[in-house]
Amino acid sequence: MTQRAAVPRAVRAALHAAIVVALCAGAARAQYGPARTMARQAGAATQGKPDFRYERVAGEVVAGTYAGVAGYFLGRGVGTIATMMLSSDDERLRDQIVDAVGWTGAAFAIGGTVYAIGDMGAEAGSFPRTMVGVTAGAAASLAISRLIFHGRVPADKWSARRKWWMATLECSLPAIGGTIAFNASRKWDR
Repeated sequence: MTQRAAVPRAVRAALHAAIVVALCAGAARAQYGPARTMARQAGAATQGKPDFRYERVAGEVVAGTYAGVAGYFLGRGVGTIATMMLSSDDERLRDQIVDAVGWTGAAFAIGGTVYAIGDMGAEAGSFPRTMVGVTAGAAASLAISRLIFHGRVPADKWSARRKWWMATLECSLPAIGGTIAFNASRKWDR
């Protein structure tokens, strides 16, 4: 199988994952629409900050992490398709563009998922602040990766289980940063 034949399959899989995440977020948000309207009509307390709910925070982190992984691969697929016309002499430029589009896709998938989950009900937060938190988490993830791996993953230094835990931490930090930033900006929706 050639690489060109594998690219569309990977893009389709990433696109399907992104569609599932978007549909789940939309369905969850639709369920809370009537609650938001009822809270406004009932004159719910709109002073101060809403109560902190642990299940919502856990959902933001977990869903944000998985959405980020799907967004990364979807972005890489889009970047690969977009750079197909570049000549083979520009291989390094092609890799840089594909990586940049992948990271951008991951960042917006994480930020959008965290914001969509956090914005349910009679609460609202700031999307720009959420994206600042995602960026800070991604910077921390990159710094930890560079500090521990020095730019390369050792083949036999660590066990496979330890590498997976490290990869999970690196993927979760942007979602954790976005969740912290969103919840710091939460307020009652008026």
